[in-house]
Amino acid sequence: MSGTTSESVIPDRIVPVKQLERVLSQYQGTRLVAFLKGHPDPDSIASALAHRHICEHFGIEVDIFYFEELSRHENKALVKRLDIDLVQWKGDQSLTEYTGFCLVDTQSPDLPIQLPKGMPLVSMVDHHRRLGPINGEFVDIREDAGSTCAIYAEYSSDGPFGLDINSPDSVRLATALIHGIRTDTDDFVTARALDFKAAAYLAPFIDRELLITISEQSISAKSMDILHVALDRKIIKGNYLLAGVGYVREEDRDGIGEAADYLLKREGIDTVLVYGVVGRKTIDGSLRTSSNTVDPDKWIKGLFGADSEGRYYGGGRRDKGGFQIPLGIFARCSDSELLWKTASHIIEDVFFEKIGERRDIQ
Repeated sequence: MSGTTSESVIPDRIVPVKQLERVLSQYQGTRLVAFLKGHPDPDSIASALAHRHICEHFGIEVDIFYFEELSRHENKALVKRLDIDLVQWKGDQSLTEYTGFCLVDTQSPDLPIQLPKGMPLVSMVDHHRRLGPINGEFVDIREDAGSTCAIYAEYSSDGPFGLDINSPDSVRLATALIHGIRTDTDDFVTARALDFKAAAYLAPFIDRELLITISEQSISAKSMDILHVALDRKIIKGNYLLAGVGYVREEDRDGIGEAADYLLKREGIDTVLVYGVVGRKTIDGSLRTSSNTVDPDKWIKGLFGADSEGRYYGGGRRDKGGFQIPLGIFARCSDSELLWKTASHIIEDVFFEKIGERRDIQ
């Protein structure tokens, strides 16, 4: 079994799935752990499920852990209706039984937990812009893909672990993957060639009735409340819209992104930033844009920067982004009104400085 090496480079002449096979074949009979960073979304959930499916071909057991709340109704429905086995990290689980770890749908290999010394990063697959060198045995990051699910669909198409139309597990996986592609490409509006190719491959296997059920989940009452606050507190400067929604429970955090999605539909607006204090622990925000000049990844990183260890507080892709800034010692503030006023003024100051506008004095 190989240990952790410097980042693997995939030459054009080598099909990525062949290199993935070579890496995983060295872990036959072992147990790996896959981590989902941030709030699990359909792309990360389905990609982890696909990764576990591939590993089973090599006799490898994979447990999937997630850190942040599974909050959005659509995501809960995906996990429940497809009976996907995910475990939330509670802080007291032992990782000593795992030989290595895997990551899907994330820009950085950094984790919010301490891993056992020497545990190797076996694989990392993603479609976002890379943040720097990655120390892993198999690294496949494609910025020309609109979703990580599309990459895993390619593995399934090209590898010896393809889907079986007579297998309920294959139908379940294909349905999850197509849903992940659909949601991460905004119903294929931002899809790339790889996403369309993956959808064509998956189409014969999916359960369409189940896909409709998962896709048509209603917006929660809390998300509607967050949207109402965003509409009430919105600040418009030119084609930019900023909205602070106050305090949000951790389980309702996805309502911030849903509000941003809705507000972007307003006539004359091409860039929206919605933010709130989540769980009295962090300031979380979601960026949505249809602008040809705003790069969400560069925009968010330029706006909020990085911590003392060089880890950016946020990032993004072609049309959306997000950030999360810990409140730290300020979370101890007992005056909720003062804490919110301070947080919102800081966000407004950096936002308006970024777009070259003056903040209205209140």
